[in-house]
Amino acid sequence: EMTRQYQELQKQTAAHSQRLEAKVKSLQEQLATRLQKSQQTQETASQALAERDRTIAQLQGRLDAMEREYGKILHGSLDLVLAKMAEASQCWKEVGTTIAMEHKERLQEFGLSSLEI
Repeated sequence: EMTRQYQELQKQTAAHSQRLEAKVKSLQEQLATRLQKSQQTQETASQALAERDRTIAQLQGRLDAMEREYGKILHGSLDLVLAKMAEASQCWKEVGTTIAMEHKERLQEFGLSSLEI
C-alpha cells in the first residue's frame, strides 16, 4: 500500500512539476514577447523624438531666415521713409524760406523791417 501511495505521490509530483515547467515556459515566452514589444515601442518613440527634433530644427531655421528677411525689408522701408522725410524737410525749408522772403519784401514795401516786428 505504501509503495502504491509513494508511486501515486511521485506521479502527482511529476505532473505538478510538468505543469510548473509548462507555466514557467509560458511565462518566459510572454516575457520575451513583452520585452520585444517594449524594445520596439522604445525604438518607435526614439524615432518619433528624433523626427520631432529634426522638424523643430528645420522650422527654427526657416523662422530665422524669415526673421532676417523681414528685418531687411523693415530696414529698407525705414530707409525709404527717412529719405522721403529728408526730402520733404528740405522742400518745407525751401517753401519756408520763400514765404519768409515774400513777407520780408512786403514789409519792406511798407517801409518796415522784420526786426522791428
